[in-house]
Amino acid sequence: MASGHNAALSIISWEGYLSAMFGNTLMCSHFAASGERSAVNVQLVGILNNFLILTQVALAGFMPLAVFLAAAAFTAVATFMNLARVQRLSGAAQPADEKFGTWQMWQLGSGLVGLAVVPQVLYNTVSPAASSLLPFIATLVALGAIIGVKLSGRGSVDASLLVRQLPGWGATLLFALSPLPQLVRNLLEPQSLEGLSVGTMLLALLGNALMVPRALLVRDVVWLSGTTWACAAGWGQLFSMFRSVSATTGLRFLDPWVFVSVTAALLVYAGYVLAQHRKAQQDSGLQLKAS
Repeated sequence: MASGHNAALSIISWEGYLSAMFGNTLMCSHFAASGERSAVNVQLVGILNNFLILTQVALAGFMPLAVFLAAAAFTAVATFMNLARVQRLSGAAQPADEKFGTWQMWQLGSGLVGLAVVPQVLYNTVSPAASSLLPFIATLVALGAIIGVKLSGRGSVDASLLVRQLPGWGATLLFALSPLPQLVRNLLEPQSLEGLSVGTMLLALLGNALMVPRALLVRDVVWLSGTTWACAAGWGQLFSMFRSVSATTGLRFLDPWVFVSVTAALLVYAGYVLAQHRKAQQDSGLQLKAS
């Protein structure tokens, strides 16, 4: 951009990064609800990174300004709410009998918004030139009506349990969706892959892989689903670069040795984590029997 080559940013799928930023935002709420401070910090880093990229894409004119401003406002409010929540808990577990209050209302609203973004991103991926918000609005109204009916017949405790799951599963769907727009663009416009950073993809893959053991340890299905899918999607991004050849140099966008090495390392790591987790479970079972 500083050199006047804004067109180089056209390869970046703002829909994918927007999904990832909303996913980080909702997952941050999921972790803030239980006081997982370190996990909240990780999601805050993800929010900041995605926001900086979206800012560049918007300034270059490849993302609707209204969408960017609305996303920035929502993310700012969400960050404030999440930080206030995790600061109040200070690592303590959320009370099981907590009343349905301001925090639960926030979980309900943010979860509904996150889930409604999913069909909107799919719509924009299939029809990039379209500018309608009908998928988002229709999904938001429909989900609001369905959940409203369910909550009206429940007690406050049951309502809190239902609402508490919304941000986490909304984040998981957004994370699952976020690589799709970029992958579609990679396959349709392989020559534009020169504008993607292999280092960024490798760091994202590594970061998610390092979160898997913790997700297994605390038995958080939402967290585990998100991290494992992010690893698979990161590998898919690398595969799209490996299979495509540059028309300028005649070489693959990703060196075969790098791709094979990353694939092998990921498989070995996954096997090691699963083996260690199984061993830890067995040791824990033996200790319980001994006591």
